[in-house]
Parts: sequence; structure tokens; C-alpha cells
Amino acid sequence: MSLLSRAVCRLRSCVLPVMAVKAGMAPSRALARSLVVLSSNRSRSPRSSHLCSCGCGIHGLHTRGDRELVEFLQEEIVAEKKTVRGSIPQHLDDFAVKLKDAEVILTKNFHDEKITISLNVNHTVESEEQEINVEQTEEANLTSRPSFEVDIQIGSKILSFTCSYTTPSDVVEGQDQVEDVFGISELTIYEGEWAESTYCVSGDILDGMMYDLLMNMLEERGITSEFAEKLSSLCSNYEHVLYVSLLQQVQDFVKRK
Repeated sequence: MSLLSRAVCRLRSCVLPVMAVKAGMAPSRALARSLVVLSSNRSRSPRSSHLCSCGCGIHGLHTRGDRELVEFLQEEIVAEKKTVRGSIPQHLDDFAVKLKDAEVILTKNFHDEKITISLNVNHTVESEEQEINVEQTEEANLTSRPSFEVDIQIGSKILSFTCSYTTPSDVVEGQDQVEDVFGISELTIYEGEWAESTYCVSGDILDGMMYDLLMNMLEERGITSEFAEKLSSLCSNYEHVLYVSLLQQVQDFVKRK
């Protein structure tokens, strides 16, 4: 008996008794499937021959969606880089600028005070659903206007303001009114570390005279409407830089870089 015949007989003797006990399953089908599996395993190409068609040199195949995403990101990154407005300054007026991921921190000393402005640019770009003029659409869509914290520290005590940018809808029609670019949303004072139990008061219920005096206090420390506009521009540029970086990281992830 030849070696091939002996192998087929051994396969039949092992497979047929087991498969025959299953109702409705023909022994010939079980044998044929076993031979197909053996044949496919024997003829399977080495894994190294299956390289990604996108040219990244990875073993295995990407999905069609992966390839389309990589192609789109390549064009999108080039287009977005063209609209980046230069590097982020290390100083804004007399505040030193420090960047960490999505956080922006500005610091300076004022007499015996340490002033710290902190904010986060995540989810701060104006929505496309807002009602804006056609001429301002592109600019408005790229404008970041985050709320920001102003901490004035003397020793271990901190007077803290939460400030938010105002909107044109806040202006009452028919009134000649100078609108501040930002306003005080919340006020608190504490010593050491802030805690959830620390009392805070909303800017909406502050006495009008006290509110104006607090705004004057911020203005004397360089936190003016003009400064807030510059801060918004800085945040808009930095948020855009982070967005381009995110696109690049997504592309590298899909390409397995």
C-alpha cells in the first residue's frame, strides 16, 4: 500500500466513526471537509507575503475603510496646516504662557500678589449652528472662547474668579452700552486648596456696584477686554494646533506607525 493510500485510510478510520453518530451528517462530507482543511493548510502562503496595500509595510490587510481614512487624513492635514497662524507665544502681554496638553496657564507677579490664569481649550470652538454672518462664518468657526479662572494669591489665601466670554445677544437693543468682552460668572475665596465644600457666589447675584469694582480690580491687573481678545486668539490658534496634531496621531494609529 502506498504512503498516500495509507494516510487516507488512517484519516477515514479516525473521522468516520465520530462523524457518523451525528444524525444527518454524511461520512463522505466529513472526509471531504477534512481533506480540504489539510490541503488549505498545506498550501497557505507565508504571512510575510500579505503586506498592506496602502504601502505602510504592515503584515496583514487593512480594511477598505482604513485605507480611505488614511487617504482623507493625508489631504486634510495638508489643508489644515496651511491655516495655522504661526507658533504660540511664550508671553501674552506681561503674563508667561505655559502649555500642557489642552490646558493653558498664564502667570505673573503683581506687587505682593501671584496672578494665575488657567483654562482648557477642549470643546471651546464656536459651533457651526450659531447664527452668524456669512462673511464671518470661517473666522467664527475657528474661534475658541473658553471660560477661564483668575486666581489672585496673597500668601496662602486665594481670591478666585471664574470668567466667561459674553455674546452679542447680551446687548439690549436700543441702548448705548459698552459691552465687556467677558464677565464674572463666579466668585470665591479660600485658603490653601480649594474643596467642594468651599462657598461660591454667582456673578449674576452680586451687587451691581460690587460687580463693577471687581471688574475694575481685574482691569488694574491687566485682565481687560483687550487682553481677553488676545487670549481668545491665542486659544484659537493653540486649539487648531492640537486639532492638526490629533489628525496626525489618528493617521499614524491607523497606519500602525
